[in-house]
Amino acid sequence: MEDQALEVEGQSLDQNDQSQNKLQRSSFLHATFNSVSAILGISFLTTPYALEQGGWLGLSILFAFSVICCYTAYVLGRCLTPNGSYNTIAETAFGSRARLPFTLLVQFEMIAVLVGYTISMGDNLARLFPHATLRISALEIGPSKVLLFIAFLVVLPTVWLRNLAWISYLSLFGIVTYMIITVTMIYAGAGLGIGFHHSVPHLRPENLLNIAGIYAYCFAAHCALPSVLVLSFMTSTMIYIGFAFLGGTMFGDYTLPQVSLNIPTHLVAAKLVLWLVVLLPFSKYSLCLAPIALDIESKFPWPNTSRCFVASSMLLRTGFMAFIFLLAMVFPYFETMVAFIDSASGMLVAVILPSLFYLRIYRNAMPKWEARVNYAILAVGTAVGMAGTIASIINFVHRIRSYHHPGNSTVGSPNLQHAGTALQCVGISPIQDVCKYAQIFEDV
Repeated sequence: MEDQALEVEGQSLDQNDQSQNKLQRSSFLHATFNSVSAILGISFLTTPYALEQGGWLGLSILFAFSVICCYTAYVLGRCLTPNGSYNTIAETAFGSRARLPFTLLVQFEMIAVLVGYTISMGDNLARLFPHATLRISALEIGPSKVLLFIAFLVVLPTVWLRNLAWISYLSLFGIVTYMIITVTMIYAGAGLGIGFHHSVPHLRPENLLNIAGIYAYCFAAHCALPSVLVLSFMTSTMIYIGFAFLGGTMFGDYTLPQVSLNIPTHLVAAKLVLWLVVLLPFSKYSLCLAPIALDIESKFPWPNTSRCFVASSMLLRTGFMAFIFLLAMVFPYFETMVAFIDSASGMLVAVILPSLFYLRIYRNAMPKWEARVNYAILAVGTAVGMAGTIASIINFVHRIRSYHHPGNSTVGSPNLQHAGTALQCVGISPIQDVCKYAQIFEDV
């Protein structure tokens, strides 16, 4: 009996160990999945364009930023206290005076990212409804502006909500969206005769500064999960490279800054992809604006249940949304905006400041070689950030001047003819830049 009891007890312990191991593996895979979901963003659509612009050797920049951002995410995890935030890291490193500037920097990046999402949404809506123009007297408003205004009215009620628990579930559709886009592109290339025959150049050094911001933007979302950090970044990097290969070899020189715009719209799956890309930002507005709005609303003199508080909150959030959509209409250059966002603010938040905080907090405890690594990251991040910001501004000015002179060609414009109409509000004449789309559909 004792032997049988011991045997049963041993089997029970083995089953408990097996259950615990399965639970640990499940938790690890779940955390890895969430981490990859956080890293992948709207930059997923721009990797084919970045590959075509920079060439195969330009992928070394993607690898470099993958390694750098993986390390800076790790050091952020070390600096982060159990109940703290990035703002508390800044306060720990440089005192209470650093909290406000860092908060403003993060808020600026959030708004800039939402502008990028809004530009993407306008481009894909205009692709779905290319004839949605509005004529008021002698003024013709293009589809991008008209559809963005409609989208503004649709999205606006979601940012008024203060309970965002239900909206967070929408973020789970991100991975599904990317999977559908990838499967659709594979099907279009292999099953519909588009093929993967376009060549990608080995290197285009003149474009490296422009694509550096795009590649760095791919890893701007840090997650402090050291146990799955390396695997998450490796997985995301492979996904980015695989998708870049698909888009680059399918469309070559005709690859647009958002490859979803390249997919022929006569495919039912293509329309689904465009709608998914359109819907993807809907949950982002509430989630990104909430921290900014809540911080300002905490300073209101009224109780949060009073009519004055509710009205002021709605007015504040409406003002933020109007500002974001107005910027997207005035600056409708997706790839330039993405490069500028990461060069100007993303490089600071994701690369420079994590190493700076780490050096400040652990300067007396880290070995010399690690200090040298962080100083090197500071140097690289500063140089790339400054050069990328300048290159983005120059590129933007060049695009503005191109629209001032209709005789100049702007082949490769991300928004094509509807991008020019968005600049009418600042007195810039649009041009009919449709030759790239025409060539794409001739190839199809």
